[in-house]
Amino acid sequence: MRTLHLVQGGISNGDQAWLEKAARDGRNAKRWVVPKGVAVGDDVIIFIRGIGFFASARIKTPPFLRLDWANRYGAGLCGIKLIEPAVSVAVIRRTIPDLIWANYPRSITTPTPAIAEQVRELIRERRKVGAAQLEESDLSGANLDELRAAALLKRLPATASIKERLRREYLRSRSIHAYVLGRANGACEGCSSLAPFVKADNTPYLEPHHTTRMADDGPDHPAHVIALCPNCHRRAHSSKDAEDFNAKLIERLARIEPVGER
Repeated sequence: MRTLHLVQGGISNGDQAWLEKAARDGRNAKRWVVPKGVAVGDDVIIFIRGIGFFASARIKTPPFLRLDWANRYGAGLCGIKLIEPAVSVAVIRRTIPDLIWANYPRSITTPTPAIAEQVRELIRERRKVGAAQLEESDLSGANLDELRAAALLKRLPATASIKERLRREYLRSRSIHAYVLGRANGACEGCSSLAPFVKADNTPYLEPHHTTRMADDGPDHPAHVIALCPNCHRRAHSSKDAEDFNAKLIERLARIEPVGER
């Protein structure tokens, strides 16, 4: 079994965008910060801070001392493949509780063979079932891509148990609300004003609003749900111009979350 290493990437430095392009175009990385002890052929999982396990790759070259980064080693990577949706820290901690690194994932590390196999299994399962891997307890710490993917999960067939179908529907509903609030990023999607206050859990207070009635398939896609400040939410329900205002929200939401993107 090949050794597995967990390495880091960023968003603001362009790593995330580069990995997306590299996976799409089959490109290799000439140098990536890796542990000193890597060997050609080793497996790598790239963790993007704020997102989670984002991509897998393989070590292509022997390690070399990075002249642009004191006391750091680099190596070339090949076989870059995205993990879609990326696996958030919340899921990593739940599924691999013995991976202590996940409590403060800000460095590169080489887990033990036993832990490495759990990481591989986590990635295999994510690639097999996608967001269906999520549990309700993961939603508060899930990344935006996970939430959107969970929001778009298909209904289970009638052959599934009632318990399984109810669990899926509840997960989808909760995921839609969590995704919409995360998508808003603290600003009302109706008037663009900042959330009026921060809740006890340090998240901005906004309210999900269904622009299409639930009876009309409203909650089945985040394109039918918009995050509003309390004032806009009450206006959409109770104002004299509620019908016109809701029509404007639908137009605005169509630009934010096109219905066709499923």
